[in-house]
Amino acid sequence: MGVIEEVNAALDDKTKFVVCQVAPSVRVSIGEEFGYEPGKILTKKIVGALKLAGFRKVLDTSTAADIVTAEEGTELITRLQEKERLPLLTSCCPASVLFVENNFPDFLEHFCTVKSPQQSMGSLIKTHYARRMRLQRKNIYSVSVMPCVVKKMEAKRPEMEFNGVPHVDAVLTTREAAQLLKLRGAELQRAKNAEFDQILGKGSGAGQLFGTTGGVTEALLRFVSWKLDGKKARIDFEEVRGQAGFRDVEVQTGGKKLRIGIVDGLNNLRDLMSNREKFDSYDVVEIMTCQGGCIGGAGQPPLTAEKLAARRKALFEIDASEKIRMAMDNPAVRSIYKNYLIQPGSQASTSVLHVKRICLKCG
Repeated sequence: MGVIEEVNAALDDKTKFVVCQVAPSVRVSIGEEFGYEPGKILTKKIVGALKLAGFRKVLDTSTAADIVTAEEGTELITRLQEKERLPLLTSCCPASVLFVENNFPDFLEHFCTVKSPQQSMGSLIKTHYARRMRLQRKNIYSVSVMPCVVKKMEAKRPEMEFNGVPHVDAVLTTREAAQLLKLRGAELQRAKNAEFDQILGKGSGAGQLFGTTGGVTEALLRFVSWKLDGKKARIDFEEVRGQAGFRDVEVQTGGKKLRIGIVDGLNNLRDLMSNREKFDSYDVVEIMTCQGGCIGGAGQPPLTAEKLAARRKALFEIDASEKIRMAMDNPAVRSIYKNYLIQPGSQASTSVLHVKRICLKCG
């Protein structure tokens, strides 16, 4: 049975509480599977279609991206203060993580320890959300809609579960999600607009930038500036935006000059990691495998340069239009910390959201 059939069966199983999380890049790409123009922003339509298909709750992975940003930003500030394990290596891309684990295990200590937004949201669904909804985690069937094929493998990693209960039970690519919606008669054109369910809220503009290369870094810099610059905090960091496969930029924030490397593609990543002296000259390195990041993922509708540009443009339009554009300004994020995680870097957040990177070749 394939994943579409598995999720379809789960939706018809009345004993399961089936929830779905949606990655930020999906809202600007899935429309292409239904005849919409590339880059069409269809956030509310997607939520409505998934509910029409039978999902009990539809949640925004961008909220988890905001929480990942807060955890990662806290970790970066600590490393900068202690001048250790720099550069901080950041990626929500499981293919990049696997590449480093297999080919450059000596670099694993540089990885930020927080899980990806998919896995962080899955973890929150099976803990905080389950408690708030008075559900047993074993009865929650958690589905994610992702732009990436390798997210399926990430969800099956042994560290991504609680005593045999996985954070994420099934991963649908963007194309697979479109097929499921068509199978269940829930095409986007038929769906009414709907909002993400509010216990885990909606992501900020920063959280939604995770869908394109450089967006993780920009979200991170907004948090660092919020933490260190106070009322003078910066929001837009246009220096890190662009389309080049490798970007080398310097950013001034919090009284610090940070050197940042942004890497698109495994060939560029191999080139950087093969030059240890160059790698060590950075404070932060963001890595993505696919061209443009998640908007160009292998699970997305067929790609052209024009489609990639339209999807990227749409994500920045979403960010610019949001009233809340920083992770810690997000009321959903503040609520989750207040009621569950306490604060970024706390023992509570570490136990739920963080993981130790392992060397796959070392056994």
